[in-house]
Amino acid sequence: MFQVAYLQSQILHFTSTSRPSAGDSMMKARLLSFALLFFPASFALADCPAPADASFAAAAKAKFDCSSSLPLKGHETDRKFQIHYDFPKTLPDNSKLPWLAVDPFKNPADYMQSILNYVTKVNARPDVDWRIEDNKEEQWCDAPWFFMLREPLRGMTTERWSRPKELHALQMDWERNFAVGIYNDLACYGFGQIWGDPAFPKTRDFAFAEGAVSAKMLFTTATPSSVPYLAGSKEWDVAGQKDGGVMTMRLLQLDLSVKDKRSPNGWFFGTFMYNAMQPGNTPYERLVPVGLIWGSDPGLNAKAYLEQAATPKESWVNPGVASMFYALPRQNLGLFGRANGPVDNPTSACITCHQRANDWGTAVLPDTPEATQAAALLPDVPANPYDDAAIAAYFRNIGTNSPVANTQSLDYVLQVSKGIAAFRNWVKTDFPDHAASTTDVTPYPFKPAEARLLAPADTNTARPDENERDPTGRLFLR
Repeated sequence: MFQVAYLQSQILHFTSTSRPSAGDSMMKARLLSFALLFFPASFALADCPAPADASFAAAAKAKFDCSSSLPLKGHETDRKFQIHYDFPKTLPDNSKLPWLAVDPFKNPADYMQSILNYVTKVNARPDVDWRIEDNKEEQWCDAPWFFMLREPLRGMTTERWSRPKELHALQMDWERNFAVGIYNDLACYGFGQIWGDPAFPKTRDFAFAEGAVSAKMLFTTATPSSVPYLAGSKEWDVAGQKDGGVMTMRLLQLDLSVKDKRSPNGWFFGTFMYNAMQPGNTPYERLVPVGLIWGSDPGLNAKAYLEQAATPKESWVNPGVASMFYALPRQNLGLFGRANGPVDNPTSACITCHQRANDWGTAVLPDTPEATQAAALLPDVPANPYDDAAIAAYFRNIGTNSPVANTQSLDYVLQVSKGIAAFRNWVKTDFPDHAASTTDVTPYPFKPAEARLLAPADTNTARPDENERDPTGRLFLR
């Protein structure tokens, strides 16, 4: 998904106000050759704010302040998504957070519910409805540098597709999923430490503060006729079509992550799903806990699962929810029973995916030797869940370390990692003379000559006209 979305962003980038360097002529030609496949000529692109002047700093600020550069068709008068950066200057108090009174290992459902209540207290009110700029009682923020991925109505980004029968036995078609994430004041303080200067993000020795929270709502195009437990769910209009057309989507899943030192890896990741059979007067009251995870269970491989009946020790999965998926082709929510959400890749797990967040300190452009080497250094979801060597490479517990030696950890938050990567790739493409001066971490010492000898990177094989459909799950981006 990210590579397709990146291609979309670069097409938008090159066909609007960008100033590619001479060295990018081949990339520009390649991207433009796909433009007609992705974008019909009849729609108009939304513009990011114009830079205040011709300087690099002004160009970086304009990109930073852009809410969405994706098209919108048919709902032009509707309220648009507005990027919101409420970055506290001083660290907020983290001593009275409600979930601190709950033992996450003994009472995982109660722990998750206390965080959900905290997140939804104001943001879920009808007068706010997740427009965090309307929340005048609390401080919440968005992650920077996702304008090329966010659709313009709700700021949602595309997730991996749900394959037939992945959500329910009656689901016969592929379904699209979109998500929007927000961050509490403690997390926003961390974003402010990175992005205090939009032209020079600082990631050296970065870590979020205790109590940092991320909340992400995931919506699906599936309907109650194919996924009955979606009946009565919350609905949003989302400009998710290639031409900016709008789709009606329903709330399926809500993810939470929290920085909590009681976790051996520093974070807990929890997932809820909507269930129409759950008592409640609102869609939020009908969210049921799916699972909570604090480790990757490195020893839980195919041999242990199949021959020894091993089960996860570093996550809790709600047995009532898990039983809804046993008879489906996916069998488990996460690989071999690990915690994961219904939308997520069944051969992955929440925390394992997120621990891949890092900063290379330099651009890693697609289809380059650096990208090939990066793919080898940072293993992705195993293509074969019965390959125990691939399982061992992916399902690790890394604590506070970076997933790749000699790179900077970005503390389990992929939206930081992807935003930093987008910024570095833009600088390399449009302002290459500034690439070295816009990082405070040592660039990873890629070796292009050696990288060419490696196997080709595991890239997206979906054709552009397949609209990002992903039969393998490799495009998964939580």
